Amino acid sequence: MSLLMTFKMVIVLSVVLSALSLAMRARGEDMLYLVRRPALALRSFVSMYVVVPIVAVLAVALIDPRPGVALALLVLSLSPVPPLLPKKQLKSGGEGAYILALLIAAAAVSIVVMPLGVKLLGEVFGHELHVSTAAIAKTLAVTVVGPMLLGLVMQKLLGARSERLSKIIGQIGMLMLVIGSIGALVILAPAVWRAMGEGTLVAMLVVILAGLAAGYLLGGPSPGTRTALALASATRHPGVALGVIGSTVPDANLALVAVLVFVLLNVIVGIPFVKAAGRRTGG
Repeated sequence: MSLLMTFKMVIVLSVVLSALSLAMRARGEDMLYLVRRPALALRSFVSMYVVVPIVAVLAVALIDPRPGVALALLVLSLSPVPPLLPKKQLKSGGEGAYILALLIAAAAVSIVVMPLGVKLLGEVFGHELHVSTAAIAKTLAVTVVGPMLLGLVMQKLLGARSERLSKIIGQIGMLMLVIGSIGALVILAPAVWRAMGEGTLVAMLVVILAGLAAGYLLGGPSPGTRTALALASATRHPGVALGVIGSTVPDANLALVAVLVFVLLNVIVGIPFVKAAGRRTGG
């Protein structure tokens, strides 16, 4: 179990490094992108925190996957955007300012949405799930807000060297994500095999495809913004989801496995989507 915990920490650390890398090449004015575009901000919120959670609830109710898988899907649907996502969004033609603003806004919104949403979903499905705002705020502060603030400071101190260093840090973060995910999946291989049955993959695919569709339809006229919101709606923060599940349901190994499987499936589905989006935007 200690080795599994090590791999989980590696995954969380990879998210921290990716957030740091992103901020080191970001511009301060990018953070006001959504503030100046309230209509886009509202559509982004609806796509991520209204459509996707509703689809997740329907998928759980209709497909009826294992309880641990259901818990993972519901928590993931309320989680913020992972800092790992922007690189993929940029490859698909996403606007850099919108991506950064969406990452920050989603982290802020999750501090309020996750405790309320998890409690409501727990009542709907007959489970006592309580997540404190302080716990979520702490997780987001450690994995997103803190690293991004540090990245902005380092950008000012390093100047032109910040861009090059940010790429190295981002590559290290991606490598750590791969190592941590593979290591955890290997340790939990028997549980992963069990999690594949009873509608698990179908339920996950429904949520992922619904997120892609909702984001693309609500992203507005810009192809880059549409693909960015589509990926943001479908892909959620594994570190936050793992932290919330671990703090609310002790020994919920199947739910933790389901989070990793969801991330892996998201990558598999996202690759053709990113390539197709890149062709549409001329990327």
